[in-house]
Amino acid sequence: MTTMADVAKRAGVSIMTVSRVVNRSGYVKPSTRQKVLMAMQELHYVPKGQQSSTHDTWMLIVPDITNPFFTFIARGMEDVARKHGFRVFIANTDEDLDKEQEYVQMCLDYRVRGALVVPVGDPSRETLARLFENQVPFVLIDREIEGLDADLVKGDIRETSRRLVEHLLDLGHERIAAVVGPLHSASSRERIDGYRDALLQRGLPVDDRLIFTAPMTREMDASFVDELVRRPDAPTALFLGNMFQYAHIVRRLRALGLRIPEDISVVSFGNTDDLASVDSLATAAVQPAYNYGSLGAQLLLERIEGVRKTTTKIVLNSEIVMRSSTAPPALRTAIKG
Repeated sequence: MTTMADVAKRAGVSIMTVSRVVNRSGYVKPSTRQKVLMAMQELHYVPKGQQSSTHDTWMLIVPDITNPFFTFIARGMEDVARKHGFRVFIANTDEDLDKEQEYVQMCLDYRVRGALVVPVGDPSRETLARLFENQVPFVLIDREIEGLDADLVKGDIRETSRRLVEHLLDLGHERIAAVVGPLHSASSRERIDGYRDALLQRGLPVDDRLIFTAPMTREMDASFVDELVRRPDAPTALFLGNMFQYAHIVRRLRALGLRIPEDISVVSFGNTDDLASVDSLATAAVQPAYNYGSLGAQLLLERIEGVRKTTTKIVLNSEIVMRSSTAPPALRTAIKG
């Protein structure tokens, strides 16, 4: 059995340092802490006191619990979990691979029965493979990872993106900019694929200068919009990746004196709750986030109970809600500044 001394030797630190990391007591430099965590993973070390199974606990790993999309996933998962006698522990990665790695280690340390995971992106593959290695059932939610044969519940993101952009094309827009999340996430790439599909099906060229990536979080910086809308060939419409991007970019457009939709039209992936969007102007795709969580939990339960051996992929349709953020393109005066 692997001991704390073995971990210390592998990491090149003292046993006391390993103890501080394991027990989360005392200060350890982040770089040293990372060495210890890596050594624990490589040696499959499970601290004493954490070796008994937590048979009634599932873990939900999400990028940002402040995003209503993930909050609804949590609710859907919890409703199924409680019905079957399980509790849910929620872990927030902040789209950070190191945090994701720590939470996967916690799944192993505490031997949770299973997990739903919204991965940071493609680089999560190696970390999540450790759940396979340790026979911890898990289901991917929202974001697929190429090369990882795991159960999955996601949306029809590419098709929905195409439909959103087609709506702008139907109104007469031809110069449409796209803003999505980081491209190491499959869901962001699917948004771009749908955007390209819509343009190419209408015989329009894809201008890569109109494609932008930005965080899909509350901390997003929308200052890049200034240069975009000041171009002589500025876009007349925007396709955005989620409602945080919508909120930041619309606020920036208004600060620049642009009116929506009179000066520029905007479509987005949107809220998951009619109550949350009652005053929203956004023409948006509404994803059934609650069902992501509830169906993902059902797949997890089937894995735990051994009633299903084959990998299952569930793709859910989204609804596009037409509101007042879009209109036919109109000539507008160039922005000064």
